[in-house]
This record gives sequence, C-alpha cells and structure tokens, in this order.
Amino acid sequence: DSELLWVAFFLSPMEAGYYKVALAINNLVLMPITPFIATSYPEINHCVSASRWHELRKLLKRVTTFAAAWTLTAAFVLVIFGQLIIPLYAGTAFLPAYPGMLVLLIGFGIANVLFWNRNLLLAFGLPIYPLHVMFACGLVKTALAFALVPRFGYIAESALLSAYFIVSIGLIVHRGMKELKYREKRLASMGEIAA
Repeated sequence: DSELLWVAFFLSPMEAGYYKVALAINNLVLMPITPFIATSYPEINHCVSASRWHELRKLLKRVTTFAAAWTLTAAFVLVIFGQLIIPLYAGTAFLPAYPGMLVLLIGFGIANVLFWNRNLLLAFGLPIYPLHVMFACGLVKTALAFALVPRFGYIAESALLSAYFIVSIGLIVHRGMKELKYREKRLASMGEIAA
C-alpha cells in the first residue's frame, strides 16, 4: 500500500502519477478475482479439516484454472489495448504509464492466479509463515528500492513489486503444497497401519 509513497519519495510527482495509473489499471485485473479470496477459504478449510486431500487438489486446480483464464484474457486485452485504455482512464499525458503497467501485470497476474496461497496455509494452521515471507520479501524490496528506483525510475518500482509478488507467493505456494503432500502421505501411512 505504500508503493505510491515510495515512488513520490524517490522521484517526481509526474512519475508517481504514471505509477498510480499503472497500478489502477492493473487493479482492474484483480477485481473479478477478489471475491474468490473470501469464498474459497471456507471450501479449502472444509477439505483440510476433513482430510479430503484429493478434493482439495481438485478445488485448487479448478480455482487456479478459472483465475488463469480470466487473468490471461485481461492481460491480453491490456497488452493489446493498453495504450488506448490509459488515455480513456487518465488522459494522453499518462501514456508513459504503459511500460510500468506491463511490468506490474506480471506480478499482479501471478497474485491473481495463485490468490488462494495464504488461505491454504491458514487452513493448515500456519498463519505465521506467510507473514514472515512477506515481511522478509518486503524488506529486501524496500532496500533494493533505495538502490534502483532513483536510478531507473518508476519502472524499477514496478519490477520490484512484481518480483515481490512472484517470490513471496511462490514461497507461500511451495510451502502449502509441501504441507499438502506431507498430509497426504501421513494419511496414506495411517491407512496402511490400520489395514
């Protein structure tokens, strides 16, 4: 949430404006997926509490496929028509926001497709892991901002935010899938012992 403040701190109000427009247009990609974050948690939690690992995998695959279909379609529209959308949204003076929008689209796309990442760990009773990952990635991102943003402009901040999403969400998803695999194996071994 402090992205715009960092750009304004390091750069000019003009570049902060470009960054704000790039963020706002990418938020349009997120809007249809946002309700799924709240509605998927009860289903994920139900599967975890009932140890229905196969159902959980199917659920994650379905919601990921749906989110990917929307995200790829929206990304295609933004890549092809972004230079027409920006003037409609903010005026032709903000056309320099287009490259930043494209760079942000990568990170926002990953966040959109894997929107369930924190919900999965929360259902597993691991709420602290995402906090630690996001905090560590945020520290690295902020430190890199001091070195890169004054030199390379708002595009560097766009790249840092995208990298933050990719790395933090990647680590959270990896941990969640590792936990799912562990619990599947544990259930299988308990079934063998019972047999």
